Amino acid sequence: MSKNKMLIPKIDVVFQSLFSKNHPKETKAFAEALLEEKIESMKINEGKDLIRSKPTDKLGILDLELDINNKEKVDVEVQLLDKDNFIERLLFYATRLYSDQMKIGENYGEIKRVVIVAIVDFEIENLKEIDEMETKWKLIETKNREKVLTEKIEINIINLKKALGEYRKDKNNEKAQWMLFLDNPNSKEVKEIMKENKEIEECVITVKEMSEDEEMQRLAFLRKKAIMDENAIRSKGYKDGEKAGVKQGEKNRAIEIAKKLIKEGKDTKYILELTGLEENEINEL
Repeated sequence: MSKNKMLIPKIDVVFQSLFSKNHPKETKAFAEALLEEKIESMKINEGKDLIRSKPTDKLGILDLELDINNKEKVDVEVQLLDKDNFIERLLFYATRLYSDQMKIGENYGEIKRVVIVAIVDFEIENLKEIDEMETKWKLIETKNREKVLTEKIEINIINLKKALGEYRKDKNNEKAQWMLFLDNPNSKEVKEIMKENKEIEECVITVKEMSEDEEMQRLAFLRKKAIMDENAIRSKGYKDGEKAGVKQGEKNRAIEIAKKLIKEGKDTKYILELTGLEENEINEL
C-alpha cells in the first residue's frame, strides 16, 4: 500500500470505525488523553442517536459517545468544516445528553457529568485570538469569574490547526500527539511520536489495516470529496443572497451519496450518519 492511500482518522467514517467497540484499547487510550484522567471502566455507546422527545425534534448523531467510570457521559465530535450554528449544536448535544439521563422518579443528583469534546479543523470566529490548542468552557459567574456554578456540564474545543504549535512547545503533550495523529498519521511528527507513544503506534497500525479495506477506502473517499466540494463552495465567497443556492448544492451532493448507499442496501442510520440528511429526506428517496 502506497503512503498516500493511508486513511485519515479525522474523516468521520474512519474516526467512528477506529474509535469503537472493535478497538476498545485504542479508544480508552484516546479518551484518557482527551480527558486527562485515568479510566477504570468505559462503555462505548454505538447507537449514536440522541433520543427525540417528539417526532419533530432534531436528531443528533454523535461521533463517539462514552460512559466513563460510571460518572461521566462524554461525547467526542470531529468537525472539519465551519457549519452554521456550530456552537449552538454543541449546546444541543450537551443539554440533550444531560436531560436524557433523567428518568421519572429519579434524583437530579444522580445525573452524570456531561463533557463535550469538539475537535475542529477550522478557526472559530470569536476564539481566533486564543493561541492555545484547547479551550474549556463551563457555567461561570460573570463578575466573579473564578466561581463555577456547576461541574456537571463542560464543553472542550480543540483546534487541530494549533496542534503542531502545541506539540513543538511540548513534545510530551499527549493531547497534541493524538491531534497530530488524527490530522495525518503518516506525518514525520507522528513517526517521531510513535517511538514513545505505543498506543498511537498501535492506532497507526490499525489505520494501515483499515486502509486495505476497499469499502472503507471508498466511503472515506466519498466523505472527503463531499467535504472538499462543500469547502470549495464556501471558499468562493458567495453573497448573502446566494447562500440558499450554496446550501442546495450541498444538499444535492448528500442526496447523491444517499441514493448510492440505498442501492447498496445500507441501513437508514448508517446513511443518516454519513450524509447528514434528515430521516424523512432519506425515506423519500
